[in-house]
Amino acid sequence: MASLTFIIILAVLPIPIIYVFYHRYFIVKPSYLHHLEYFIYGAILALVIVLFKQHAGQAAALQGDIARGFLHAALAEKTSAFILILFLMYASRHVLMVLNSVISAMLLGMGFATVENILYALDIRTSVVIVRLISSVPLHVLTCGMIGYYLALMRLSGSRMNKAVYAFNALVFPLLFHGAYDTLLFVGGYATYWIAPLLVVLILWMEYMLARSQNLPLQDGLTKHHLFLEDWAAVQRQPQYERWILRSMGSKSTKRVPLIRLGLGPFKIGFISIMLVASLASVPAAGVVLSAFGYGLKTEEYYMLFTLLPALYSLNLFIIGMVNPKYFQNSIIRIPIIIDVDMETNGAAGRTITYHLTHRNCHLKTAESLGPGTRCLLRFECQNFSSPGVPGSVIWDAHDEQTHISGTLVRFSRRPRGFLVFLIKYNLYRLMKGLSFNLRLPGSKSTRQLFVRPASVMQHEQRISAGRTLFKQGDEATAFYLIKKGEVDIIKTLETGERVVMATLTQGDIFGEMAIAGGQPRLATAICRTDCVLAVAETGNLEALIEMNPSFAQRLIRSFANRLNASERIMLGNIADSERASKEREEKIRAVCRIILAFSKLKKTNPVLTDSDIERISEKLNMDAGKIRELAALLSEINDDEPPDAVIDSCLERL
Repeated sequence: MASLTFIIILAVLPIPIIYVFYHRYFIVKPSYLHHLEYFIYGAILALVIVLFKQHAGQAAALQGDIARGFLHAALAEKTSAFILILFLMYASRHVLMVLNSVISAMLLGMGFATVENILYALDIRTSVVIVRLISSVPLHVLTCGMIGYYLALMRLSGSRMNKAVYAFNALVFPLLFHGAYDTLLFVGGYATYWIAPLLVVLILWMEYMLARSQNLPLQDGLTKHHLFLEDWAAVQRQPQYERWILRSMGSKSTKRVPLIRLGLGPFKIGFISIMLVASLASVPAAGVVLSAFGYGLKTEEYYMLFTLLPALYSLNLFIIGMVNPKYFQNSIIRIPIIIDVDMETNGAAGRTITYHLTHRNCHLKTAESLGPGTRCLLRFECQNFSSPGVPGSVIWDAHDEQTHISGTLVRFSRRPRGFLVFLIKYNLYRLMKGLSFNLRLPGSKSTRQLFVRPASVMQHEQRISAGRTLFKQGDEATAFYLIKKGEVDIIKTLETGERVVMATLTQGDIFGEMAIAGGQPRLATAICRTDCVLAVAETGNLEALIEMNPSFAQRLIRSFANRLNASERIMLGNIADSERASKEREEKIRAVCRIILAFSKLKKTNPVLTDSDIERISEKLNMDAGKIRELAALLSEINDDEPPDAVIDSCLERL
């Protein structure tokens, strides 16, 4: 009786341990009735499978160990768990959240493992069953959690192909882990040592899925915006591409979050220490204790039970929470291969880019909102190959300055045969360039120009109203701009105070880069002629563009030359205007002098001009009275006997 009690305790003990281990995830669904509900579902499933196996007979037991492990044990259990979890997911009234789906499935696996362990404890015949009692609980909990994860992705997906892939993963991967586990138990001997590393791989995989689940969308959020998981993923990839571009240029403005974090609290440290010390201290006494209950252990089972399994549970606790969920938000990166896109919407044509393309959708870097439901025709071009027109419609659009991701998501309504050929070429080209760049093969540096382009290095967008000044002549240069929409005037203020419009820039033009490249203050003032959408980038991005994109460097040199020529034309024009103005001034002064001389001769008795005379001359000639008085004073000092032209020349020389 004491022996049976000990075995039942041994069978049930792992359940609360695993529950406490994963409690930090279970509290996302705080209803303990919900926990109990799925626990009972798992317990009922275990009873049904046991009854089924009893009525099915023992034909499978006559086969080999692999057949027994995969067909007799794993296939029935994991297929039935797959069906039950799928049914409960679609029957549930709760909003589907991937993390909750994983948690519910893990609780179901916990109920299954509890009943199975108790039944094994009541019907124990071999010592290897004791190893099963301790190790099968994490196996069932984690494989059922894996089923819940992939089935949730399947339900959120809108692609039949992706649904099939997720369903395949939900059934096959848990089946492989479970089948391998049971096979190792049936083989016995030193094969049981491989159970520990098998479970370690499963624990690590589940930790990744739990962390990833926390960043996946809710079903009602997708439904609200008429999106599927693939559409959400296309939008979420955009900052990942942009992070790669910025980090590849050495930008320090991107936040780095590590994938692995070690959160070792007092509970974890204490439990791990106790388990490790107990596993070492109990080795000499383990055989004696179990022999007292009437069960002898083989050597490999002895070390598996009292050394490897305690170490496994310690490692399980250590790994939980190790994968940082924020890594998927802030640090995961992807290498983009930019595709140029010609877009036709409502009879209007435009050109933009996309970082990635799938058979279902693409995210366009548009400058303005098109509006959900807008139909468009897209043509894609990547290096030396292009696609035919692909019809689609806008399903998501965001261009608010507060929006972290801006652009337009287009879902294709039809995929012409030529487009599929283009997609295959694009993916092969992307794979080839990615391998070349990551392996640092010859010519890999030239790959950077595929993603380091003016449109891709801009860090954020600004929407500026007409008439607003972006920067003034003489300001310090800290950023440069790309016009995505609108017009900008570049105005030069001359020494005379005159303001000259040097150029009016439009969509696709870059400005503000000359001062940055030359290390000088702003050479002109930039004012928005119309409402504008501008992409802005820092100084370091311009340096990266010059270094990594030769075509941009050539374009920049041409821009410098063109603007230098424009400045030279303006300067020469100003010199000519100044010469014309000087000549006109001289002629005007000569005319005034002649008038003053003629006026003075008329007043022979008193040749000095009175104030009223000066005022009348000023009014008639539209000339400053002080200047006329100055001219009159100079003329009075010059000898009247000289010819008038000589007198005027002398006056001009003295001026």
